[in-house]
Amino acid sequence: MERELRLGPAQAVAHARRLEALSVADDAELATRIRAGELDDRPDVDAAVRASVVDRLRVANPAWLADRDR
Repeated sequence: MERELRLGPAQAVAHARRLEALSVADDAELATRIRAGELDDRPDVDAAVRASVVDRLRVANPAWLADRDR
């Protein structure tokens, strides 16, 4: 809970910016467009999804990320 309170607001802003850069309104639209193949072969989509996953791991399980850095 502490990590979510500390990191959450900045992560929410960063996520909103990523979605805006991809011209999607929310995660549901992003997922729908990915499944439809509308965003294939776009490195910016891969980077945005990866950044979102990393942000979530920083809250939920930062040790997993630290293990990957070794």
